Amino acid sequence: MKRKSFLMLLAGMFAISSGALVGCNDDDDDVNKKNSLSVTPSSAIEFKAGDNQDVVLTVKTDAKSWAFEKNGEWIVAKQDGDKLTVNAQANTTESVRPGRITITAGNAEPVNINVNQKGLEVGEIVLSVSPSDPIGFEATGNKAVELTVTTNAPDWTFSYPEEWMTAEKQGDKLTVNAKDNTGDARVGQIVVTSSEGEKTAKIAVSQKAGSENPAPGEEIVGSLSTADDLNIQFAHDAVEPVKKTLTFTLEKTATAETKVKLVFDERHVDEYNFDHATEYVVFPEKLCTIANDGVITIPAGETSAQIEVTLSPSASDLEYVTTYMVPLQAVAQTEGIVVKDEAEYVDFLVSRIGSKKIRNICYFEVNDCNPLNAIEYILEDGQPFFDAVVLFAGNINWDASKQKVYMNANPNVQALLDNSEELLQPLRKKGIKVLLDILGNHDQAGIAGLSDWGCEQFGKELAQICLDYKLDGIGFDDEYSSYSGSGKWFAGPSSQQAARLCYETKKAMKELCPWETWVHLYYLGYIQSSLPSVFIDGVEHKPSEFIDNVCADYGGAARPVNGMGLSGCAGNSIQLNYGNSISSESAKALMNQGYGWIMWFAFDPSGTGTVSNNRSHSLKQFRNVAQGCYEQNVLDPKNVYNKIGEGQYDPAPHPIN
Repeated sequence: MKRKSFLMLLAGMFAISSGALVGCNDDDDDVNKKNSLSVTPSSAIEFKAGDNQDVVLTVKTDAKSWAFEKNGEWIVAKQDGDKLTVNAQANTTESVRPGRITITAGNAEPVNINVNQKGLEVGEIVLSVSPSDPIGFEATGNKAVELTVTTNAPDWTFSYPEEWMTAEKQGDKLTVNAKDNTGDARVGQIVVTSSEGEKTAKIAVSQKAGSENPAPGEEIVGSLSTADDLNIQFAHDAVEPVKKTLTFTLEKTATAETKVKLVFDERHVDEYNFDHATEYVVFPEKLCTIANDGVITIPAGETSAQIEVTLSPSASDLEYVTTYMVPLQAVAQTEGIVVKDEAEYVDFLVSRIGSKKIRNICYFEVNDCNPLNAIEYILEDGQPFFDAVVLFAGNINWDASKQKVYMNANPNVQALLDNSEELLQPLRKKGIKVLLDILGNHDQAGIAGLSDWGCEQFGKELAQICLDYKLDGIGFDDEYSSYSGSGKWFAGPSSQQAARLCYETKKAMKELCPWETWVHLYYLGYIQSSLPSVFIDGVEHKPSEFIDNVCADYGGAARPVNGMGLSGCAGNSIQLNYGNSISSESAKALMNQGYGWIMWFAFDPSGTGTVSNNRSHSLKQFRNVAQGCYEQNVLDPKNVYNKIGEGQYDPAPHPIN
């Protein structure tokens, strides 16, 4: 009987506890809900032995907070809001240093970022100072700050603002402090210099003003800024509000409280568009909430304060293929405060992400067709049917006189590049990416036959072309090369060297272009789904790290490279000039299987080149895909863009009769 009573008591306690747990749902997160966590960029971070720039990671999560751990003492990392700034102390050895940063948030799957640092090269001198963050001193009563200097040079020297600071060197340590200040705020820098190699490290230092009041009528200059990303993309359906933080900073301390107002200045958008030849649309002001009625208050004795702005559009508030500007201006409210002309605005740019689960990439035979024709094909909801255009094609060639591999553009390709603003940039303004394809051209230079050094050099040239002509990336197609070269530019043709060229091109584009760039592949020759990884200083780089999307030859479905999912693959490659077709059912099946792309080749709605107009047949196939995958139609195109001769394209639309 006692045992039965005890079990009943336990059951009652469990019921009460369960009820208590259920009752806490209003305050606690659902224990069954999996938190989201993403880090951008998420690829491995590669540092040199020295002289590295900060790498800034953006962390997005729905958890209440996030944290990080690093497994190498040489890794320098600083968390600020949704940013993690990463760098590396100087490596004074010849050994490669592997490390890792692990980012966690709630119960989300942790994100691991590999961090690798090269060893010293022969004769290389490196220098770093830690911590390297700016040092801010109070007016009085400061504690000394100890800096650690890392270098392989025999010795190092330093300079500092001697009139208001003290500094003492002992071994690899530099201890600094500020003398008491009774006057204006002070700024300067500490400079550490290696005895060999002329390497320097600079650390900004500042000190708050003392208690003395500024002279009557003296002006204090301030500026508006933000550390947040200026570009904001909202999801096509479930639009979540986005919060941004802005900072107003005075160049010197004010002895009294300072007020600045942040206002939404609609007129600024027209002025900006006129000055920069842009076409931004004013973001709806009612969807922009500025905290504290826009008032930024800087307490006496401080030099800066922050304010939060919330953007909260619904899906129906934003049009596709439109970039909105949020024009925020700082206006001084306190007498004696002046806002810098060049730092009175922060302009956020807002766009809406497309809803497509499967996208369309179109190869234009530019010897026959004007690629501007892509902008005429629009879905009912305003999204462009085409998401990317490939200019087919530039060539990889060997210049015997200069003894180098180079990108050879025929008159048609060169005309498009030279007239990028009127022939290519309209595509990009509509949200269509523009890639340049690279094809072999009947000589020893080939995509799969360059040495590691040759891959690096040619990859840099291609990246420079993307920067100069505002392109979104490079495509590779391994055809028509004889692979007979020898010397420092060349290696025996292989899939390994094809992968290396893709890696070097992606690396160079990321370093050079301030926008997202792609490496796209057309599977032929040595370029196949079996492309191997690339190893740099013992670190593996899978193909998915440097290849963004792939397609197969006509009629085929592309298989993913190592590390890539089907979302990076074209499920079908349709040669429109051959009369190839696709049904709505087939297109939907590809989407449901997880394919992320459909490739179209030789679309030509004009017929002004050497091939016939295939507009009617092509439009039928586009509509089949739109109906099967997007449950909508492609609108009737209104215009056609003509190619009017060798190296000549008409940028003007001509009505379709």
